Amino acid sequence: MKMKAQNLWRSSFVVAGLLSTLAIAACTAKVAGPGGPGNPASNPGPSSGGANGSTPGMGGTGNPVGSGSGGSSVASMGTGGAVVISTGPSGAPPAESAGTLVMRRLTYREYDHMLTDLLGDATSPAEGGSWTADSPNIVGYVAPSSVADLQVNLYSQASDTLVDNALKAVAAGKPAGKFVIPCKTAPATTAAETTCATQFITAFGLAAYRRPVAMAEQTDMLTLFNNVRKLGLSFNDSLGAIAKGMIQSPNFLYHWEIGPTKPTVGSDGLVPLTSWQMAARLASSLWETMPDDALLTAAQAGQLSTPAAITTQVTRMLSDPRAANGLFNFHQQWLFNFGSQGRDLSQLLTKSSPLFTPAAAQGVQSEFSQFLSSVYGGDGTLTSLFTAPYAYVNHDLGVIYGVAGPATGVAKVSLDPMQRGGIFTQTAFLSMLADEVHDSPIYRGLSIYLKVLCGTVAPPPAVVPAANFTAMGTTRQSIEAHGAKACAQACHGLFDPPGFAFENYDAIGAYRTMDAGQPVDSTGTFVTPGNAMISFQNAIDLSKQLAASPEAQSCIDRQWTRYMLGREETMAEAGSMAVAYQKAAASAGFSLRDMLTSLASSKAFMYRQPSPGETL
Repeated sequence: MKMKAQNLWRSSFVVAGLLSTLAIAACTAKVAGPGGPGNPASNPGPSSGGANGSTPGMGGTGNPVGSGSGGSSVASMGTGGAVVISTGPSGAPPAESAGTLVMRRLTYREYDHMLTDLLGDATSPAEGGSWTADSPNIVGYVAPSSVADLQVNLYSQASDTLVDNALKAVAAGKPAGKFVIPCKTAPATTAAETTCATQFITAFGLAAYRRPVAMAEQTDMLTLFNNVRKLGLSFNDSLGAIAKGMIQSPNFLYHWEIGPTKPTVGSDGLVPLTSWQMAARLASSLWETMPDDALLTAAQAGQLSTPAAITTQVTRMLSDPRAANGLFNFHQQWLFNFGSQGRDLSQLLTKSSPLFTPAAAQGVQSEFSQFLSSVYGGDGTLTSLFTAPYAYVNHDLGVIYGVAGPATGVAKVSLDPMQRGGIFTQTAFLSMLADEVHDSPIYRGLSIYLKVLCGTVAPPPAVVPAANFTAMGTTRQSIEAHGAKACAQACHGLFDPPGFAFENYDAIGAYRTMDAGQPVDSTGTFVTPGNAMISFQNAIDLSKQLAASPEAQSCIDRQWTRYMLGREETMAEAGSMAVAYQKAAASAGFSLRDMLTSLASSKAFMYRQPSPGETL
């Protein structure tokens, strides 16, 4: 009987899901996808990369960020579709505007975090299970837009398991997130059951949908509740059936930021996002989860419609421990994803060095997360992110760093400022951008050139020979010989040189002065994407120069914009990006907190551009 009831509610929501999918398909005419209306990107798709040190595939021919000096910034469109932010003294930035929204479903990280908050279950079925990871988009950030048949089954299985666990927790008198039975005792009449079920639908649905449940939706939920009750499910199990349906609904699985069917368009031609939409967007961008009670209360009162109100919320949210989720995910994707090639710190499982123990590999993730939280929770500057000489280590990571780590747990340790400074000289960056045996000037240099300086490189030739590490001496000599090949010169000459700055660090990030019996050479010179010349002695020197570089400052502004919008920036976002740059540059060290607050309270984030025909 219970199986029959479960099939009933599931079939109800499968039908609803199919109808919603059709509605979503119709909405694609109104919401621009990557490369669609409002997104003039013309970058070719990613190409496959080679092995053993050959260049990873990268699409993109857009014009890189402009260079210059001075306090003001302007923006223009590059020849390849990328927005150019020039930091020269060229006058006021363009007026703020907004582009179209892309259709986005929850990432697996958002899905897991929301289920933890909704149901009090931290098992993380998506990332903690065997679900195939979503691929990043062309600019390197995960912003999925569809649900495959396999995912439908996975969502169904996860909903059964997690809601059933929540029901067991409630029966045992334990908390289960937002799964709360409103009536203290079992309702004695049908009318009492309806009243309690309605209260459950309203409260649980507000959290799950990140907005109030519409009257028509309440009616549908009550119909489902009554049907499964008639088939023999208990009162609590019938509420569970509603919860299972809700967390498989597109209303939960997608970011519903489109707004009303016929939105009100302002004199600037833009549609403002509602307070409910802003609450959801802030929570997703900064916390990777649903809005907390403070955001929902503010949304209910319509208090998330001004930049000042958003600034207040962002300040509060960045000081909350949940900000570690968004900070970790942004910086991981920013530094390690190349086009559609996603890289995750959890993949750091093996290295040839006996020092890289399972405990050290596990410590890399906590090191990365706690360092980021300390920077954004401290002075919040790009200078600290790139140069601060400390790290958070467990015992085994301490051995790699050559410092005394704690016997148990994680502790903040000071590092030798002549050897370590900032995120680029920490184990997470160095070991992630290396293979099992060798360090990788190629990947490390690519991260600096493409991700930190927003450069672009053409796709590699169809066949690029691998670097031969056995025929030469040091890693640098091997990579220099590889980059000198005719088929590799055009690309490797751009990004190999900044990668050589990190030759003092082996494949696990341990410091060294000798490689293959020869002194390490970590010096170099390269031309930035904006045609500036940078000469460096080592990674510490390079990191300090990058922290002061207008190109790197403009680039992280652009990267945060891409992450928050889920797509490549367009000229519509140029004004908001320029204002954010100016606010950050007004503080010594370039304030990332001010930049991020400015972006979140900008027109690019708080508004959207209607698509042709949407308002007819």
